[in-house]
Amino acid sequence: MSIEDAPVAETTLREWRSSGLITAEEVAYKSGDLFVAENVLTKARRIITPGIRESLGNKRVLRG
Repeated sequence: MSIEDAPVAETTLREWRSSGLITAEEVAYKSGDLFVAENVLTKARRIITPGIRESLGNKRVLRG
């Protein structure tokens, strides 16, 4: 993870593990507009695509 990457909340990681999106050996973080799963043992990384529910957590309505 670099300085520009944002960690994913622990509750979200638990949900993603229970749904099978990431494995027990992986952590996830947001890098730019992508979510990345990284295996903490092998350091292998892959891009993941969470469902709509997960990605709506930080959306805001902008008013003009």
